Amino acid sequence: MGFSNLSDASVSDNQLFLNKYKKERNGQLVINIPNDYLLFSLLCLKNLSRVLKNHNPLPRAIIVDLDVFSLEQVGPVLNELKYKSSFSAIPIIGITSKREEINPALLLKAGLDDCYYGDVDWTNIDKRVQFLDQYKLSITVLNEPQKSDAYKIPIEKRLFDIVASGIGLLLLSPLFLVVAVLIKLESKGPVFYTSKRIGTGYQEFDFIKFRSMRVDADEQLKKLAHLNSYGGKTDKKSVFFKMKNDPRVTRIGRVIRKTSIDELPQLINVFRGEMSVIGNRPLPLYEAEKMTKDDWARRFLAPAGLTGLWQVDERGKDNLSTEERVALDCSYAKGVSLFTDIKILLRTLPAMWQRS
Repeated sequence: MGFSNLSDASVSDNQLFLNKYKKERNGQLVINIPNDYLLFSLLCLKNLSRVLKNHNPLPRAIIVDLDVFSLEQVGPVLNELKYKSSFSAIPIIGITSKREEINPALLLKAGLDDCYYGDVDWTNIDKRVQFLDQYKLSITVLNEPQKSDAYKIPIEKRLFDIVASGIGLLLLSPLFLVVAVLIKLESKGPVFYTSKRIGTGYQEFDFIKFRSMRVDADEQLKKLAHLNSYGGKTDKKSVFFKMKNDPRVTRIGRVIRKTSIDELPQLINVFRGEMSVIGNRPLPLYEAEKMTKDDWARRFLAPAGLTGLWQVDERGKDNLSTEERVALDCSYAKGVSLFTDIKILLRTLPAMWQRS
């Protein structure tokens, strides 16, 4: 059983918790969860680090009942664990009897790794815990909030990124100026389009492109969801979004997209260390939030890249399924090497002209 001592917990702190789990044995809470899991209790809310220090061995996972505790209550406590090396790798799972799903971004912000709804299936949860245990052990959270090095770029790869992006920005600066003027002449709005993207280890950063669409393109996305090229095959609710003959694209936008010139400002992201020249493409927040399957999440264990295996292998396919796209990303993540990167780089220029 999973136990949490209640001797220091005030009944008035959370009567709902005591009402739901009122079985006690010698001052300890008894609940039917796996022996090596810890149920988040009132005492955990007061001092989770002390509970964990007294828990020998450390629990394989922390279970948080979201019918009892709110994300606002547990968030500050759980997020403290990120900066304690002894506890930062422990998977944290939420459970709730409700069927309505909580926004994954809110769960992550509160420090939870996942959440299960309705009847609890400990077998499925245990599979998830096994994956999270391996994944969280592979990353080290830095002292600064929201920064992690889930993947450490080798020195030689980072040096290549700095040199290549620096030279590229210098040589391409005249082209940047011409494109900027053309964008401003055709439509009102900024020259660059920036959006939040999720890269290596779920790290969020500002992704930079030349603006190729109308300024209200993001607002039009839901209205055009039925035109998604990823909607076919086995996808019921696709993770990715791609549209052929997108009506939101401007005239100059079509040209710079066809030639991939719109992607060139990402050399700034590479130079800053947020991306690499070669890697898996960083995803918009609305796509990354849907990447909850264990095998899909492995794509984030590779560097975020300007170009990658998917771009050179499958760029010309409009009917590519989500599974095929993710399989290519995961394939790259499993075999990151300098030789692979060189092959991808050599195939990138021909692939650019195949883009739909």
